[in-house]
Amino acid sequence: MKILGYSLISAILFCYLSFCAIKVAAQSQPSTEISGKITTITNEALPFASLMLFNATDSKLVKGAVTDGSGAFIIGNVIPGNYYISGSVLGYKTYKSEIFTLAPEEKKALGIIQLQTENKQLQTVTVTAQKPLIESKMDKVVMNVENSILATGNTAMDILQKAPGVTIDNGVISLIGKSNVMVLINDKQTYLSTEQLKDLLNSLQSNTIQSIELMTNPSAQYDAAGNAGIINIKIKKNDSFGTNADVNLSYGQGIYRKTNGGITINHRSKILNIFANYNYSDREDFSSIDVNRSVISSGTSTFFQSSSLEKFRYKNHSFKVGGDINISPRSVLGFVVDGYLWYGDSRLAGTTMVGPQRGIVDSSIVALNTGSFPANYFNYDVNYKLRLDTIGTELTFSGDYSTSTRKEAFYFNNQFLDENQNEYRPDYNFRNLAPQKIDIYVGKADFRHPFSKSSRLDAGFKYSAITIDNVLKYDILQNDGSYLNDERRSNQFIYDEKIGAAYANYNTQIGSYSIQAGLRVERTSSRGNLVTGGSIVEKSYTDLFPTLFLQKKIDNSNAITASYGRRVGRPDYASLNPFVYYVDQYTLRYGNPFLKPQYTNSYKIGYRFKNKYTVDLSYSRTKDGIAVIFVPDTKTKTIAQTDANLNSINSYSLNINAPVTFTNWWRSYNNVTLFYNQYNSDVIEGAQLQLEKLAWQASSNHTFTIDNKTSAELSGKYVSPNVYGVFNIKSYYGIDLGLRRAFLSNKMSVKLAVNDVFKTIGKRTSFSNLPNNSYTFDRNYDSRVVRLSISYKFGNIKLKSTDKNGGSAEEEKSRLNKL
Repeated sequence: MKILGYSLISAILFCYLSFCAIKVAAQSQPSTEISGKITTITNEALPFASLMLFNATDSKLVKGAVTDGSGAFIIGNVIPGNYYISGSVLGYKTYKSEIFTLAPEEKKALGIIQLQTENKQLQTVTVTAQKPLIESKMDKVVMNVENSILATGNTAMDILQKAPGVTIDNGVISLIGKSNVMVLINDKQTYLSTEQLKDLLNSLQSNTIQSIELMTNPSAQYDAAGNAGIINIKIKKNDSFGTNADVNLSYGQGIYRKTNGGITINHRSKILNIFANYNYSDREDFSSIDVNRSVISSGTSTFFQSSSLEKFRYKNHSFKVGGDINISPRSVLGFVVDGYLWYGDSRLAGTTMVGPQRGIVDSSIVALNTGSFPANYFNYDVNYKLRLDTIGTELTFSGDYSTSTRKEAFYFNNQFLDENQNEYRPDYNFRNLAPQKIDIYVGKADFRHPFSKSSRLDAGFKYSAITIDNVLKYDILQNDGSYLNDERRSNQFIYDEKIGAAYANYNTQIGSYSIQAGLRVERTSSRGNLVTGGSIVEKSYTDLFPTLFLQKKIDNSNAITASYGRRVGRPDYASLNPFVYYVDQYTLRYGNPFLKPQYTNSYKIGYRFKNKYTVDLSYSRTKDGIAVIFVPDTKTKTIAQTDANLNSINSYSLNINAPVTFTNWWRSYNNVTLFYNQYNSDVIEGAQLQLEKLAWQASSNHTFTIDNKTSAELSGKYVSPNVYGVFNIKSYYGIDLGLRRAFLSNKMSVKLAVNDVFKTIGKRTSFSNLPNNSYTFDRNYDSRVVRLSISYKFGNIKLKSTDKNGGSAEEEKSRLNKL
């Protein structure tokens, strides 16, 4: 803890000295000043107008300012010389002054500057500039969801399936072939388990999403968690005055129906900016699973063949309410309250046949299992931003409290039949009750200071504390209909974790070189308490996470980049939970409280051609890589899923992004990624493991502009066979189509889309071959869906949604895996 304390004190001193340097520099400048006031032609004040001061010699930007509530502005500490000024605000023509001279110690008053209204005949306006569906930027790939036809009516989870370089298998998200991805919403982490993250992403409707950012090597400003990188979901924001509302309805039909609808309301004035949205979804889905498994014990082979069909129904209410108050021209106080109420239930019918080999059945188990998993999540956030000067120095503070509960209740009914389909033993019926309670507290402070147009310092602190209380009750059904608790299989696990962090990140440009260097320090303390067994595991460790990014600009359209970063993958909270959770009579899962964090060093070099084509070559090495493994028991014939530390994971990748404009009405974005993953371990079930494979994935997204009211989209994706941990995963592909038409002066939009046209993306196969045990898993879900969506905007349709995600929580929620 001392190391973290010293680091925090050092960072505070660094920020203080920076402030002192700024103050001294300001005092050494001539006492000059430029002032004025911006109004309309009818002398109404225009607050929040932008002012820019330019050097008359080379037209370089010198300083900027924003008008206060009365329309007044002051630009101080300007070196004497010749300048001109530019003023602008949305809805008015940009003002440009004549060149004027500023003498030493002069206080120049420009008087009242009147801006003329920008007259536009909206009936004849045709919008031709629209962001492409996917953009490749220097440090990330951006998927612009806001105007996508294929995204309409879908959830965030559906949209991620289409993102370049992203794969999702049974809720596990991978980026360019690597798992352990950190998911953020508006730069802030979700702190949810895999199951709860799935709930959240399935409740987050596309009408609230602006874009999705994919970052494989984030800066030190972000939490160090997430070995594979970061996926940042950006929520729409409001940037205009006025009031609007957006109502949307969507109906989808696959094998089962999927419906959702919602309303978003925004209002922004000079002082107050408020927003609210509510969405409701009701959908049905299914999952068919076929498992073939063989176990060899003492030279004797036992074969298991299992087939099941599970039907789900999900109902979800999600909401968000928040606002910003402009306390002064330089300070903003904001708040957000958001959450969801989720209810899901399932019904599974399955049969497991047991015999010495495939086709020969000695006995079978017929199961009829039912379950419910209601959950809720609430997050409360308060944030404050203070601009310290006109050059961009600012302080931001945020505090979060979030709480969530999940109450799983699954009932297992097993009937035992012999080879003649006669019962040979009494039914065995039991239930698992697994309530869970999570509380998370997060505080965060960030400081930003631009030293010049080409250099900037970012620094900050963060502290998070999380408590998770899990209870598992294993109850056996008695003959009289009551349940008797089995204390040997029941338990309580309480997990506490505290993380303190400090970071500094510096950006500068020297000639044709751009440099970004950062360092993050994190101190972690955890305590896992298996209450019933009286077992406690405590850990404390401090880590440093350096990052470095270099760019050499060859000319205005070509550049070479290189980057390095170190990241950590802490075990998912549920992976530390030693509960033994029964899925069925022969399948169970449990956690490993002795799991160690995994550490990854990542290196990347890239080339950017004509400011749009990019080629990146990456290498990463993960020490103590965490992977899911299967542990068979040759005596009971059961198989258990758990997590283990491998020796290392090596990953090599080549990523190519190529946007192509075929005509003025047809453009596309294409991505190809080749990756080679190596999983190495000394001993997994008594044998050395080295599983490796060269794999690739490709995606192509096309946008067609038919006329100023009609457009279409086509998207395709292919993922080749690849490996993950001890598993081989077979290939899959999918194609989506969409059509959009605008009506009523663009206030109403009707969209028709088909996801997974050929019904191929929902079929997944994986298999594993370990000593004395082989395992094949085939899964299919309801992936081909036809959706019709209608949205209608009321009020000022120029007004974008102001919705933003609250919370400084960034890392903890995504690690509550499988709780």
